[in-house]
Amino acid sequence: MLINGIEIDLSKLEKPLLLVSEDEEVLFQQLIQSTLEHELIQCQLALSTRKTISLVKDFWLAMYKDQEKLYINSGHALLYPIRLIIFELVTQAEYFKRLSKKSFGDERLSLIYAIVLLQFVLLWIKERFSNNKEVYEALKLLYRTTDDHVDDQTSPSREQSIGQAIAVKAIRFEVRENAQEFASLLYQTYNFLHHLHDIEKDIEQKETTNLPSMRNVEDTLNQFYNKRYTTNKATFTG
Repeated sequence: MLINGIEIDLSKLEKPLLLVSEDEEVLFQQLIQSTLEHELIQCQLALSTRKTISLVKDFWLAMYKDQEKLYINSGHALLYPIRLIIFELVTQAEYFKRLSKKSFGDERLSLIYAIVLLQFVLLWIKERFSNNKEVYEALKLLYRTTDDHVDDQTSPSREQSIGQAIAVKAIRFEVRENAQEFASLLYQTYNFLHHLHDIEKDIEQKETTNLPSMRNVEDTLNQFYNKRYTTNKATFTG
């Protein structure tokens, strides 16, 4: 599938961090396929590479399923240490848990939450490490600075492993040293999604439709820049 001008085979996403059933795999494929067909460039970081789409699936599953039924696939986790640290730092946060309670069992709402959340988290990480060549070298596959090859499904080289370890340590340190700012990022995400719900209420009052906008992934995500996220600088509040 052509995404932001790059061909990505959605059947060859990275292996899931969480244990997932075949039915859940099929459901995600259907949801993400219909979403990506609309070229939602306002979410281009979250939806631009196999790595980020795979992380969207991790977040989606963590929001869609019962938290007590989530299990990390340790074998897969070892393959993707950067993806794992981002997943762990976000899902352990209080505001993620609040969002997951709101979207539990709702596959479309969980997808919207996962995409918006990852977009903001990736922007924060990018801003933090864009001037750190050593760390950014390991992160660059998240940001479409190289071709999106599929040859990283196997064990990384020693050089790649070292780079990933450096990046993981740096991300963990950055979040720990800026815990209040990172918490604020997730808090603002939470508020932004409430803002989308408010838009939905306004639309429902003006239109006679049985399809709430928050259940229409395309319409909801198209509010992303139009209402709040419109400045040239990639900051959170717009």
